[in-house]
Amino acid sequence: MHKSLGNSVSPSELIPKYGADLVRLWVASSDYRVDVRVSDAIFGQLSETYRKIRNTARILLANLGDGGSDFDPARDQVAVADMLPLDRWILAKTNRLVRTCREAYDRYEFHTVYHGINDFCTVELSKLYIDITKDRLYCSGRTSRERRSAQTAMYRVLSAITRLLAPILAFTSNEIWGAMPHTPEERTDHVLLADMPAYDPVLEEDQTEETRFDRLFELRDDVMKALELARAEKTIGKSLEAKITVYTADKEADALLRSFDADTLRKIFIVSDCALADAMPDHTEAIEGAALAVKVEIAPGEKCDRCWMNSTETSADGEGKLCPRCRAVLGK
Repeated sequence: MHKSLGNSVSPSELIPKYGADLVRLWVASSDYRVDVRVSDAIFGQLSETYRKIRNTARILLANLGDGGSDFDPARDQVAVADMLPLDRWILAKTNRLVRTCREAYDRYEFHTVYHGINDFCTVELSKLYIDITKDRLYCSGRTSRERRSAQTAMYRVLSAITRLLAPILAFTSNEIWGAMPHTPEERTDHVLLADMPAYDPVLEEDQTEETRFDRLFELRDDVMKALELARAEKTIGKSLEAKITVYTADKEADALLRSFDADTLRKIFIVSDCALADAMPDHTEAIEGAALAVKVEIAPGEKCDRCWMNSTETSADGEGKLCPRCRAVLGK
């Protein structure tokens, strides 16, 4: 901004239009060691980032229940050792984010905090973890270990990112803090009175499992591309209708895929059925540059009205068609 050129932007103009938190977000996102720029276009881009962070928090809150009406951290938390592997993976990623942000705060590098949390919400949470765990959260038994494990992870993730954001999004973070459940020892009157989350080196003592999931998610991108092409060609509607057969000539990738059971792969790829092939499946076109060849077809059986997955064991009663898992959860 140059006062002499008349292109200055006043905070009194920005705050009524975008809100004080977005002005704070702009300050935090700027690397003050170089020239700092401001414009309506920049604020438009930042509003998308803010919306992504806020919507991510809303999804996590929705899966915990209003103020702990569904999940009470003092009663329902699952010990880390008893959590499902994917839930331990997201905790490890959160732990690394905590270390990055705390070190950045110590160096007054607020833009590093901004980028770290934005990337975490966009990739690890929205693109991967939240999408993959929807089925477990919506369709597993309410108090089952599978569901409580995911809720424990979401509670810990939400608590950490809310406190990390507090110095930047002061109003939004406190709004989240007031809506989320808490343990008895936590300060609930204001997020700025709570301690910053602490980095836990124990969560990084064994990174084997985390590395396996990281590599699996790289391969998952190839599966997602194949499913998107199948949707465009009207082979399937939603990915849950699909059965996929996966083949790779890469021995390392093949060994990695086979180290996971079929049910885990089905959940990671969000399909009804997943099989690994020893040879290229018939009528399969490998996507150029992809490590995997993926054959996509309609999964056999009928769609369950509750979880929307196809199953050959789906059966009907007076309330619709249910697969064996949903029938068991509902006590039928």
